[in-house]
Amino acid sequence: MISPDLPDIIKKTENSLRISEAEALMLFRDADLLMLGQMAQKTMTKFHASGRATFQIDRNINYTNICESRCRFCAFYREKTDHDAYLLNEEEIFQKVREAVSLGATQIMLQGGLHPDLDMEYFEGVVKKIKAHFDVFVHSFSPPRNISSGKACRVVRKGCAAPFKKGRA
Repeated sequence: MISPDLPDIIKKTENSLRISEAEALMLFRDADLLMLGQMAQKTMTKFHASGRATFQIDRNINYTNICESRCRFCAFYREKTDHDAYLLNEEEIFQKVREAVSLGATQIMLQGGLHPDLDMEYFEGVVKKIKAHFDVFVHSFSPPRNISSGKACRVVRKGCAAPFKKGRA
């Protein structure tokens, strides 16, 4: 049964009002896919010129599978001593960036295991070199990555992102 509140929720979205989690769940359960698509299109046109969509061409570069976290659900991680453990060197990373940029990439995601020997200075150096040679946005470094790298270089957690703020990396 469709909720009688559905028209009110739709009206809220049309007026750029925030909806609650309960209302979002009601839309998910009661609105048909075409209606949701039309609502999304109307919202998108408020932010972007009609008929224009934006996107990123992105490449994920997995620089290492060596990880100290050892998550039980992860099939990706390896110990440093495993025969198939790897850590890409800088030239291998840059070659992957070069390939991505030649195919039109606008964003690079550096992603990998929590390698115990890689500190913030390592990542700062890699990012600086990528930015110096390529016109791409570098989208990387999850909170666990920052904490792990911060421990490696003994940086207080709050300061982990400081080198990556505008103008430094």
